[in-house]
Amino acid sequence: MLEALGAKVFSGIVAFSLLMFSSFEGNDPRFGPLSVTKSDSYLYLSGHLISAFDNDFPSIFSSGTPIPIHFMLNIRKGNRTLVQRRFTHTVTFDTAKGVYELNKGNGKDALLTRSVEEIIKEVSYYSFSIPYQQIWGEVSIRIQAELPKLRFDNADKDVDLMVLWKYKKPSVKSTANLLKAQ
Repeated sequence: MLEALGAKVFSGIVAFSLLMFSSFEGNDPRFGPLSVTKSDSYLYLSGHLISAFDNDFPSIFSSGTPIPIHFMLNIRKGNRTLVQRRFTHTVTFDTAKGVYELNKGNGKDALLTRSVEEIIKEVSYYSFSIPYQQIWGEVSIRIQAELPKLRFDNADKDVDLMVLWKYKKPSVKSTANLLKAQ
């Protein structure tokens, strides 16, 4: 319990230090519109985060520490959860080669680039496919993004990256009628 309290205090000190003693600006992330399309058996969800990786993220991404961005998907019918999944995009910078790698965890090849601008553009875009059943009917869809606590090489404690989003978890909602033809 004391260790958890210590980690929270340290995270607060880091947040305070970033706010008071550096050029820390934080970001006001939000989602753009959620695109929902479907086939006979799959729901395709896509969109992008806006203003999520400006300001301090170029230096965070360049740290050499893998930086995961988590997307939590929740599909509900009334009070019943039908699908709950977590998708992760991970940005890693190879300090020796000067190359960023973006892995979206979808089994496809990772994006490799020397451009932090390209990484920021690509990490902001998400696209998921989820199997569904037509009998689900009208469903509500919610996607929320969040950042983890990480341990950087030069820090001895975990740092809560949510400070860079001012502790706000952006989300987007939509509905879909899975009974109707496309």
